[in-house]
Amino acid sequence: MGKVSQKNNIRRNLILRSLLTNGQMSLTDLRNDTGITIPVVSKIIDSLKKDNLVVDVDSFEQLQAGRPPSVVKINGSAGYIIGVDLDRIYTHFVVINLEQDIILKCDVKKSFLSNDESAINELEHEIQGVLNKARIDKATLLGIGISVPGIVNGPKGISVSYLNFNEQPLQEFLSAKFKKPVHIEHDVKAMALGELWFGQARGRENVLCLKIDWGIGLGIIINGKIYYGNDSYSGEFGHLNIESSHGELCYCGKRGCLETIASGRAIIKKVKDKLLTGQDSLILKDVKNSDEVDFRNIVEAANKGDQFALEVLEDMAKYLGYGAGILINLFNPEMIILGGYIPSEAPPVFTDIIKMNSVKRSLSQLNNNVIFSRSNLGKYGSALGVAMLAARDLFEIEHLNPAAYI
Repeated sequence: MGKVSQKNNIRRNLILRSLLTNGQMSLTDLRNDTGITIPVVSKIIDSLKKDNLVVDVDSFEQLQAGRPPSVVKINGSAGYIIGVDLDRIYTHFVVINLEQDIILKCDVKKSFLSNDESAINELEHEIQGVLNKARIDKATLLGIGISVPGIVNGPKGISVSYLNFNEQPLQEFLSAKFKKPVHIEHDVKAMALGELWFGQARGRENVLCLKIDWGIGLGIIINGKIYYGNDSYSGEFGHLNIESSHGELCYCGKRGCLETIASGRAIIKKVKDKLLTGQDSLILKDVKNSDEVDFRNIVEAANKGDQFALEVLEDMAKYLGYGAGILINLFNPEMIILGGYIPSEAPPVFTDIIKMNSVKRSLSQLNNNVIFSRSNLGKYGSALGVAMLAARDLFEIEHLNPAAYI
């Protein structure tokens, strides 16, 4: 790409990125946000209108004054992005348009987390089914975002734990497979991005997002941005040592990790062991035998008032509170958002116990103003976050030097 073409492309993407982030804007707003002069902004906007990427917004004041529209926005119907959250039991899908409207949310009880390429073929088929359900032609699909659990380096497109094919970065593999731009991200960082763009972290600066599901993870928002850490692997909250070196052996090889006592995986094991010894519970009414129990059955039983299920969740929340207290001392956050299936669906007392025990384990000067909140995005937080990440990546400028061309 020549220098002139590169300059035009950067300016174009800067304007589209600004509209994607801020919604409808005037030419003056765009100048102030991008640093591009109004004549150049006006020229680029005219080009984007011809490409059907941008449309005018007619305000009542403009129509009354007889002036031509000077406020624009991205044309939402110009294209769509699908966000996919690969969970260990369920897979969650969302479809959004370029205006960030949510077109569809759905899920299937199926996991695609393996290192077998056939899993990707199945996922491709499932994505096409979601597009059919949303009545969207694949030709209008502009990008795909996929959130993956385990050890993931999102910026480099690498998944270490799952879908690891011949040492090729997962992002490259999927882009070639789907013939669409693909962005991958760690599932908990994706959840934090979902909270930043669609949820309760919007407009906030310092927020911790805990995803409590099969495992436990932490998305860290500092100064309004996701904190990745030196190698992009930050947030392994589930491997915080809570029960000293004498606790249960974790799959990571250490003992006493929080995941061994307060994750979905841990409570499933605890419940199965108790049911095998004759523990009576409503949990058994939803499954044929104890081997079929998952944490959703436990949460559902708790919501029906089952004493055993409630006690399991209360014990889980206690230990999560101990961990949250450590986080408060370390980060002094303004808000802690509890996401994932368990806190989203569990009885309200679950959040209360986490907060109460975090206060016990943190300094009063640091915990006085912390807001504890359950995510309002439910089980779709990660899918929404990675969809928006893929949308922003369509107008990518980070690897260039925009200041040299504005």
